[in-house]
Amino acid sequence: MNPRPTFEMLREQGELRVVNPATRCRFTISLRGWQGVLWAVKVIPDVPRVADAYNPFVQKHRMLPRSCIEDWLTRLRLPRKPGKVANR
Repeated sequence: MNPRPTFEMLREQGELRVVNPATRCRFTISLRGWQGVLWAVKVIPDVPRVADAYNPFVQKHRMLPRSCIEDWLTRLRLPRKPGKVANR
């Protein structure tokens, strides 16, 4: 089983490459924070789809409570072979 990403890993690195085991989609999660209180995430798909043009989480960073981000991360996995994340 691949290890799960954690909020601490995401906060430390700023971006994490992950896999959704339910769909096998690979993407990068970008995290932005303001004074350790407000958090926003953006999804950067490895393979963009037409539907991504209408997905608010792909278009911009969206604010979410930390608890929601942590819950979402528990359903994701880190890829087997860590890849480089391009600077954006």
